[in-house]
Amino acid sequence: MAEHDPQHQGRLTGHSRRDFLRGSSLAAATAVLTGPAQAARDETTLAGSGPTVLSGQVKITLKVNGESRQCTVEPRSTLLDTLRNRLDVTGPKRVCDRASCGACTTIIDGDPVYSCTTLAVSCQGKTIETPESFGSGEKSVPHAFHQNDALMCGYCTPGFVTACEALLRENPDPTLEEVKRGLDGNICRCGTYIGVFRAALAAATAKKGD
Repeated sequence: MAEHDPQHQGRLTGHSRRDFLRGSSLAAATAVLTGPAQAARDETTLAGSGPTVLSGQVKITLKVNGESRQCTVEPRSTLLDTLRNRLDVTGPKRVCDRASCGACTTIIDGDPVYSCTTLAVSCQGKTIETPESFGSGEKSVPHAFHQNDALMCGYCTPGFVTACEALLRENPDPTLEEVKRGLDGNICRCGTYIGVFRAALAAATAKKGD
């Protein structure tokens, strides 16, 4: 999205983090899914010079939380399904399954992305991070969420933790308004937003001592 710089998601801009998350996920899906159609239209495309047509079962390698993991998936498999059902990485949660709530948020090459609308095959060669890699020490985001009662039912919590982690990496000293803007792509149906915002600010303060 030319109008939205993903490197400034934690700052106030004309577009929300939700816009970026949905746009980046759908763009990745479109790029892969339109490959077969494009190839069918252009039979003269030389091998290796056009879109790759994928079908059946595909072997892929994903770098998840610092470890290269191999699995076999269908080209249509989302990153969320692949993480949870193939690699037993269950931090990202399935809630809305349509890029609306943020519970499935993962960090891909430094950016928070909805994994429920991101194709797994499009993530090869990229760095994928989930809450399992964030630790739980006193200076961690998960610890700040625990200390500030920033959870209730817990379904949305991993997504908020991941979004907060990405935000603080980009903007280590956010204001309350910047925290609200940075977590805009996530929804808490239990209404624990006050605790979430406090947790984000507390984590920022704790991380300053690193």
